[in-house]
Amino acid sequence: MHTGSADELSAKTARSQEIGRQIADLLNEAARIAPSAVSANVSGLGFSIRGAGGGFRADTR
Repeated sequence: MHTGSADELSAKTARSQEIGRQIADLLNEAARIAPSAVSANVSGLGFSIRGAGGGFRADTR
């Protein structure tokens, strides 16, 4: 549970979303090497990634 200010939460959410995008990029890189061997179900503060075989992206809705 977050106990800081709204600005702190916003900053942490933005950083978490950037990390989510980096994870998606790494999953896509791995999928280019071995598409059938890569699947993911990842969620974090402000993002989620689901899928298999490539086309991963951090959903930040």
